[in-house]
Amino acid sequence: MDCPDCGSASLIKRGPKQGFQRYMCRQCGRYCTDRAPKFSTQTKAMAVEMYMNNMGIRAIGRVLGASPGAVLNWIRKDHQALQQRLAWQQPPQAGEPDIIEMDEIYTCVQKNGSAR
Repeated sequence: MDCPDCGSASLIKRGPKQGFQRYMCRQCGRYCTDRAPKFSTQTKAMAVEMYMNNMGIRAIGRVLGASPGAVLNWIRKDHQALQQRLAWQQPPQAGEPDIIEMDEIYTCVQKNGSAR
Protein backbone atom coordinates (compact mmCIF):
# COMPACT_ATOMS: atom_id res chain seq x y z
CA MET A 1 0.00 0.00 0.00
CA ASP A 2 1.27 3.47 -0.90
CA CYS A 3 0.42 6.92 0.44
CA PRO A 4 -2.45 8.45 -1.57
CA ASP A 5 -0.90 11.92 -1.25
CA CYS A 6 2.82 11.54 -1.99
CA GLY A 7 3.03 7.92 -3.23
CA SER A 8 5.59 6.86 -0.63
CA ALA A 9 5.62 3.22 0.52
CA SER A 10 6.84 4.04 4.05
CA LEU A 11 3.62 3.78 6.08
CA ILE A 12 3.29 3.17 9.83
CA LYS A 13 0.28 1.44 11.40
CA ARG A 14 -1.58 3.80 13.74
CA GLY A 15 -4.46 1.62 15.00
CA PRO A 16 -7.96 0.94 13.69
CA LYS A 17 -10.54 3.55 12.75
CA GLN A 18 -14.15 2.46 12.24
CA GLY A 19 -13.05 -1.11 11.63
CA PHE A 20 -10.28 -0.30 9.10
CA GLN A 21 -6.53 -0.16 9.71
CA ARG A 22 -5.20 3.39 9.82
CA TYR A 23 -1.73 4.32 8.51
CA MET A 24 0.50 7.39 8.77
CA CYS A 25 2.97 8.30 6.02
CA ARG A 26 6.52 8.96 7.18
CA GLN A 27 7.19 11.29 4.25
CA CYS A 28 4.24 13.72 4.38
CA GLY A 29 2.59 12.88 7.74
CA ARG A 30 -0.82 12.26 6.15
CA TYR A 31 -3.15 9.62 7.57
CA CYS A 32 -5.03 7.11 5.40
CA THR A 33 -6.91 3.82 5.76
CA ASP A 34 -6.93 0.62 3.75
CA ARG A 35 -10.60 1.13 2.88
CA ALA A 36 -11.49 1.01 -0.82
CA PRO A 37 -12.85 4.28 -2.29
CA LYS A 38 -16.64 4.57 -2.25
CA PHE A 39 -16.87 5.87 -5.83
CA SER A 40 -14.79 4.71 -8.79
CA THR A 41 -12.91 7.03 -11.11
CA GLN A 42 -15.42 6.18 -13.85
CA THR A 43 -18.28 7.42 -11.64
CA LYS A 44 -16.39 10.64 -10.91
CA ALA A 45 -15.67 11.14 -14.63
CA MET A 46 -19.37 10.55 -15.36
CA ALA A 47 -20.29 13.24 -12.80
CA VAL A 48 -17.95 15.75 -14.49
CA GLU A 49 -19.40 14.84 -17.89
CA MET A 50 -22.95 15.36 -16.59
CA TYR A 51 -21.92 18.75 -15.22
CA MET A 52 -20.41 19.73 -18.57
CA ASN A 53 -23.75 18.83 -20.19
CA ASN A 54 -25.57 21.38 -17.98
CA MET A 55 -26.91 19.00 -15.33
CA GLY A 56 -27.11 20.53 -11.85
CA ILE A 57 -24.91 19.41 -8.99
CA ARG A 58 -27.81 18.25 -6.83
CA ALA A 59 -29.31 16.30 -9.72
CA ILE A 60 -25.95 14.60 -10.39
CA GLY A 61 -25.77 13.65 -6.72
CA ARG A 62 -29.26 12.15 -6.82
CA VAL A 63 -28.49 10.10 -9.96
CA LEU A 64 -25.13 8.78 -8.71
CA GLY A 65 -26.07 8.41 -5.04
CA ALA A 66 -23.45 10.90 -3.87
CA SER A 67 -23.71 14.06 -1.81
CA PRO A 68 -23.69 17.41 -3.65
CA GLY A 69 -20.54 18.37 -1.74
CA ALA A 70 -18.71 15.29 -3.02
CA VAL A 71 -19.83 16.02 -6.59
CA LEU A 72 -18.63 19.60 -6.25
CA ASN A 73 -15.22 18.42 -4.99
CA TRP A 74 -14.87 16.06 -7.99
CA ILE A 75 -15.67 18.91 -10.37
CA ARG A 76 -13.19 21.24 -8.65
CA LYS A 77 -10.40 18.64 -8.73
CA ASP A 78 -11.02 17.97 -12.42
CA HIS A 79 -10.99 21.73 -13.07
CA GLN A 80 -7.63 22.12 -11.30
CA ALA A 81 -6.16 19.24 -13.31
CA LEU A 82 -7.43 20.85 -16.52
CA GLN A 83 -5.91 24.22 -15.56
CA GLN A 84 -2.54 22.57 -15.03
CA ARG A 85 -2.75 20.88 -18.45
CA LEU A 86 -3.60 24.21 -20.07
CA ALA A 87 -0.48 26.02 -18.89
CA TRP A 88 -0.52 28.31 -21.95
CA GLN A 89 -3.59 30.15 -20.65
CA GLN A 90 -2.62 33.46 -19.07
CA PRO A 91 -4.44 34.98 -16.07
CA PRO A 92 -6.75 37.92 -16.86
CA GLN A 93 -5.16 41.34 -17.14
CA ALA A 94 -5.80 44.05 -14.53
CA GLY A 95 -8.61 45.72 -16.49
CA GLU A 96 -10.38 42.55 -17.69
CA PRO A 97 -13.38 41.16 -15.78
CA ASP A 98 -13.38 37.59 -14.41
CA ILE A 99 -16.29 35.32 -15.31
CA ILE A 100 -17.05 32.52 -12.88
CA GLU A 101 -19.53 29.74 -13.64
CA MET A 102 -20.68 27.48 -10.83
CA ASP A 103 -23.90 25.43 -10.87
CA GLU A 104 -25.98 27.53 -13.26
CA ILE A 105 -24.86 30.81 -11.66
CA TYR A 106 -23.00 33.39 -13.75
CA THR A 107 -21.15 36.17 -11.95
CA CYS A 108 -19.08 38.98 -13.39
CA VAL A 109 -16.49 40.52 -11.08
CA GLN A 110 -14.70 43.69 -12.11
CA LYS A 111 -11.27 44.06 -10.55
CA ASN A 112 -10.69 47.50 -9.13
CA GLY A 113 -7.10 48.75 -9.25
CA SER A 114 -7.50 51.36 -6.50
CA ALA A 115 -6.92 50.42 -2.86
CA ARG A 116 -9.39 51.67 -0.30
